[in-house]
Amino acid sequence: MTKVWAKIIIDHKVKQSAVVAIDPTDFYHGLVAMATALKIPTPIVTQSQIDNFLAFNILKLKPRDFLEKVPFDCLELNALVEK
Repeated sequence: MTKVWAKIIIDHKVKQSAVVAIDPTDFYHGLVAMATALKIPTPIVTQSQIDNFLAFNILKLKPRDFLEKVPFDCLELNALVEK
């Protein structure tokens, strides 16, 4: 399990955030849990976006990555890596 810090960003400021545990082998269900915690629609994510997130520990989703209209500029997911 990887802990992910999900941040809703409006005008370059974090307006809402949540930390959710996501299983890298079942990324979709982690996204559903994250969206539920933030009370937003679930984004549409491609396999290449998931692979890049697992490689670089960051994923930025724009409003175009959602089917519904969302009231924010960016949803940023950061993996919390323990040292």
